[in-house]
Amino acid sequence: MKRLRLRAYLVAFGLATVASHALAAPLAVNPLFGDHMVLQRGRPIEIRGEGVAGSTVTVRFAGATAQATVGDDGRWAATLPPIREGAGDLEISDSAGGTLRLGDVATGDVFLCSGQSNMDLPVSDTAYPRRTADEGDGIAVRLLKIRRTSSPRAGQPLIAEIAWAPAGPSSLPGFSAACWHMARKLADADVGATIGLVQASWGGASIEDWLAPDALKTIPAYQADEQRLDRYAGDAAAATAEVVAATDAWAVSADPAAAGDGFSAATFDASGWPEITLPGSWERSGIEGLASFDGLMWFRRDLVLTEEQAARPAVLNLGRIDERDQVWINGEVVGATLVAGEARRYPVRTGLLRAGRNAIAIRVLDERGAGGLMGRRADLRLELEDSTAVNLAGSWRYHAGPARRAWTSAPPFVPWTAPRGLSTMWNGMIAPLEGFPLKGVAWYQGETNTADADGYAELLQLWASSWRQFFNDPALPLVVAQLPGYGPRSAAPSNGDWPRLREAQRLVAAADPNMGLAVLIDLGVSYDIHPAHKDEVGDRLGNEMLRLAYGRNAPRAPSPLDARKAADGIRLRFAHAEGGLVAYGSHDAATFELCDAHGSCRFVPARVEGDVVILPADADAREVRYAWQGSPPVNLYGANGLPVTPFALALPAHAP
Repeated sequence: MKRLRLRAYLVAFGLATVASHALAAPLAVNPLFGDHMVLQRGRPIEIRGEGVAGSTVTVRFAGATAQATVGDDGRWAATLPPIREGAGDLEISDSAGGTLRLGDVATGDVFLCSGQSNMDLPVSDTAYPRRTADEGDGIAVRLLKIRRTSSPRAGQPLIAEIAWAPAGPSSLPGFSAACWHMARKLADADVGATIGLVQASWGGASIEDWLAPDALKTIPAYQADEQRLDRYAGDAAAATAEVVAATDAWAVSADPAAAGDGFSAATFDASGWPEITLPGSWERSGIEGLASFDGLMWFRRDLVLTEEQAARPAVLNLGRIDERDQVWINGEVVGATLVAGEARRYPVRTGLLRAGRNAIAIRVLDERGAGGLMGRRADLRLELEDSTAVNLAGSWRYHAGPARRAWTSAPPFVPWTAPRGLSTMWNGMIAPLEGFPLKGVAWYQGETNTADADGYAELLQLWASSWRQFFNDPALPLVVAQLPGYGPRSAAPSNGDWPRLREAQRLVAAADPNMGLAVLIDLGVSYDIHPAHKDEVGDRLGNEMLRLAYGRNAPRAPSPLDARKAADGIRLRFAHAEGGLVAYGSHDAATFELCDAHGSCRFVPARVEGDVVILPADADAREVRYAWQGSPPVNLYGANGLPVTPFALALPAHAP
């Protein structure tokens, strides 16, 4: 009897324990929150998570308490009141018996670092990586890196690549170098708080992909593509098929010589086409005329199969293709893909392959950057059902169709192709930060948008206003990294995309009292779009953040006030030039231009007198330009050591 009673007690105890764990297990906190995190001091903080529907969740930190009821969807959000100073554990419990403890939490100042590859570039890929990582040890900075996440809709939780961690040798190698060096500047300036850094960046990203759908829909040109993204979120296959068909129709209109029984036909004779080795980027093939080719490209080759091979089910494996492709075997479409990063694996229906000669045709649409079949040699093959494969790597025939510059219309846009889509990175990487207040944002982006420099100003203004609205801070400090020098040097005046985008950045920042401009024109490398020295970049971002977020009297890059015609020439005045301007290595400042009403420009000498630059008199001049090239050789600085920002200023027709 005693044994039976003991057994019954143990069974009952076990069931109670299981029941207790079943009730407690659902209590969870959003991945945005964790050990070592930093909460913005002096601002209400919304802590979010999941739990048992109907239960009460209590959050305690630094003497403050907040409660929330778990909704029917299993989610809860409890808002802590503003806390100026706090450090220690954050405790979460619910009325269902669940408990959580987040250790080593601190209040401080939280900064979001976002943009594309130059913000994404980690410490490990920049100058002095080991020393930089080691020097972070012991500095009061905590890091959170958000994994690259693309989503057609918002609502998913944050995915962390580096969960909240103290800065140091184990966390810094994979973290943004520019962001870290900015934080180091702030820490050295003794801002009186632990610094939290959140990195949300993606190489090659367009500004459009960092904008919320509701924001982009305010611009008519983006409304149809945002609606297409909505359709993709509801039915990805149908939306993809729609854009594949539209792309094919566009390609036929852009390249009518290839349509009908043209380049894709089984009977087409491509023996007159030149040869190219695949896989590989055509820009790196060494073939004359392809080094900078963007446009439509065709590849063809014949494949001889035995009767036994042709009878087997097969898959055509082509690896990654940059950017879009459509593929035919014996004149029949076997597949098409719109996203450059996806591996191409196209099933071949039984009966399509033939004993003897089979014709494979590939049409590639490349709008920017490298184009071609980008996988390994082993990726390019016809896989047969019995696990054997026919190697397709090697010599193919190619034909370059219409180049991008000759297109009369753009191909249908694919809004879900992060990092060059619409809103998908906002949905996946910024929307999960809802309710998480910030001290400021550092933004290093623009390289991908240089092809539309004229439209960038509107997008940058929209980015600023929409992000401030999202983070519930109309005066949120935003620091923009102006693009550095990059691209071929020029011995004659030019009007390229990079200087025009820099000017858009300058003008937007000048009109926004809570936006700073970190001028980097002298920190670029003409042949490398990713300069390795990010310490000085971070220092200049830090200067602007100290000024905007803390009201410090930090040095600023000189910027033009006005240009006017005078008796002794054309005089330019500059702001933030206390102590005067300095032309290093010369009596004159380099890369000044005067342009007439027809846009014809010429280099002119520029004499520096204090905080004024004097150019030669020119009755026909209507515009002054400075450092208006991709990689200009600049030598004009303020006495504070910062370079003068590139600019273009209109001139009156006559002297006053």
